[in-house]
Amino acid sequence: MMRRGLTLLELVIVLAVLVVLAALATPGLASRLRHERLLGAAEALATDIAEARHEAARRGSTLHVEARRDGAQWCWSVATNAGCPCDPGTAAPADIAPGGPEAAPCRLKSVRAAEHPGVGLAHIEPVRIGADGQSSAAVAATFVAGERQLQVQVSRFGRTRVCDPQGQNARVPRC
Repeated sequence: MMRRGLTLLELVIVLAVLVVLAALATPGLASRLRHERLLGAAEALATDIAEARHEAARRGSTLHVEARRDGAQWCWSVATNAGCPCDPGTAAPADIAPGGPEAAPCRLKSVRAAEHPGVGLAHIEPVRIGADGQSSAAVAATFVAGERQLQVQVSRFGRTRVCDPQGQNARVPRC
């Protein structure tokens, strides 16, 4: 009588091959994940600046995109006033009307580093967007993850683009 199935030795060999293949794939996957997070953070800021441009035109008033860095912790906000903090728990003096009840908050949107794990903010310039859609900054921000960098650039007319200063990414144009 013939028995069908795998011997324990055959099963161990198959598992060992799978472990080796998984170990070879892990560094590539980790690098890819880090790059996708970097791209996600840069595209999120570019989108927020583009939305602020439209909102400034709709309101007929200036909006500000500003950031704060404290080591690995960082955040940015879209706000009606310059100097409006991006930390959700922090109130700005402009948030409270003098001698009266709370006014509308100056912060329209806030994004924190925790939303983009593994991504650092190397450089950021405040961006002032006028009601006419014109912008004050050329390079809004430089994000880093590992050895890679991506920049968010803003044209004088408020148009944003994400680019790669190192030219390592086929999906993102070189700066």
